[in-house]
Amino acid sequence: MGPRSIPAQPMFADDSERLVWEALRRTLRDGDVLLHGVRFTDHEHGEVEIDLLVLMPDLGAAVIEVKGGHVTFSDGAWWQSDAYGVHPIDPVTQARNGVYSLKRFLQHQPTWSRGALRAAWLLALPYTPVNAALGPEARREIVIGLGDEADAAVMVYEQLSGPAMQARTPGDGWVDSALELLLGCRDEPGEILGRTAARLRHVDQLTEAQAALLGVVRLNPHLEIIGSAGTGKTWLAIEQARRWAEAGERVCFVSYGRGVIEMVRRAMADLPAAQQPAYLGTFHQLGYRWGAQADAESGSEFWENEAPAQMAAAATALDDASRFTAFVVDEAQDFADSWWTALLASAASDSFRLAVFRDDEQAVFNDRKGRPDLPLVRLSLDENLRNARQIVDTFRPLLAAPVTARGGDGFPVEYVACAADGALDTVDDVIETLLEERGWLPEHIAVVTTKHRHAVQIEQADDKVAYWDDLWSANNVFYSTVSGFKGLERPVVILAVNGFHTGVDPRSVLYSGMSRARDLLIIVGPPDDLAAVLDAKSIRRLMRGALHSG
Repeated sequence: MGPRSIPAQPMFADDSERLVWEALRRTLRDGDVLLHGVRFTDHEHGEVEIDLLVLMPDLGAAVIEVKGGHVTFSDGAWWQSDAYGVHPIDPVTQARNGVYSLKRFLQHQPTWSRGALRAAWLLALPYTPVNAALGPEARREIVIGLGDEADAAVMVYEQLSGPAMQARTPGDGWVDSALELLLGCRDEPGEILGRTAARLRHVDQLTEAQAALLGVVRLNPHLEIIGSAGTGKTWLAIEQARRWAEAGERVCFVSYGRGVIEMVRRAMADLPAAQQPAYLGTFHQLGYRWGAQADAESGSEFWENEAPAQMAAAATALDDASRFTAFVVDEAQDFADSWWTALLASAASDSFRLAVFRDDEQAVFNDRKGRPDLPLVRLSLDENLRNARQIVDTFRPLLAAPVTARGGDGFPVEYVACAADGALDTVDDVIETLLEERGWLPEHIAVVTTKHRHAVQIEQADDKVAYWDDLWSANNVFYSTVSGFKGLERPVVILAVNGFHTGVDPRSVLYSGMSRARDLLIIVGPPDDLAAVLDAKSIRRLMRGALHSG
């Protein structure tokens, strides 16, 4: 019969974990439980990841920290040599923190009534021969080294049954109680609504408080606000437009994507007329308004060259009442360089106001600067207010600049592996599970694809108004591409990795897609495609959240 393995067939970030897991699975007793990739949140250490966790019903729990490559301890420090070179590690601290965090996590749960967990830690170095203690803390008997595979379970047993264990032996049923808390159970719709609503109130309060930053730079006519996803740029853009309009400016609020404009339109719909922008729309919509003659064949060449020239000429003919005294440009990283001349040609005078909001790491087009040739006063935002901490931790390695997560805790990020051509079919299965088994509602969920559109989005392509209305529908899952959903959010985003367009940076696409989720992010795609873009640490984090293979 053997031990119970959770999951039954884990997805391993590397072979070292697989070797140790297989050794334990072969040697543990009937009734023991072997878990891989256990994740939970600890108030002191944040998101905790335990490589392997063994639960022995009659003895307690053992946390096992696994390190691949060749590991040594010299001059008071740990070193790991692998394919990436030689770098410092600290496996003892990781293992010890895993034990403390696990005990603390269980004791803080309202339904846990069994006191302090009896627990120990071990190291596993499957590629390193171990003949003696590795330093003062890693005694030989707590290090599973190369050649110890047959004795792995015995070493765990001896640690939990040894005289150093002072906590009492756990009572009957503790394993089931621990598993229920560690693995979780189905979230009911009421709990889902409560958690997401509470966190939304929190992030909205943070976002509104950030508007005070505009007061600091109010005397500067030309502003540049930069920040990564979730830092509240669009909400600041809305507030800046409102303040300038209220002060008597004739404001032009423009963005690259229609989705952002539709969101801004709804956000400002109930404001008094005196606080509304004179124009609110995309650059393309402004072009049509000024008479740019595009046809069905018009592509990027037309909009980067011919249209801006036509628009600049049209702007010079505008009467004073149609000109603007202030411009707010959101998602500016996607603005073509030629658009700035056309846009600013509509200024009523040289003393116009300008606020540019951008995130260069979400740029769709690698050859666009995202700013006009004007001196701008820069304001940098480095606090993520809107994404749950687990989501920020997932896309953080894709960022060049540091960011602090202040949006609170959401749900662990999940990964569903699938075949190269199976992402969209797998997405449908994930949606069904979310709706029927996990308590989420359709209006919580957005499906965002990296290349090819989902069939539902293709069906909706002819009616743009109805399509964007679906985003705020109380009944429907919303379907989009990453580029179409930039600047938008939903509580749950399923990111379907189904290829990348030529000429775009896959890292930017993944970052943009991941950051659209406010509470729960589920990534669906083939492991090889993700491994080609993400570093080893990011892949390891995703594999921790692997649900199943499609």
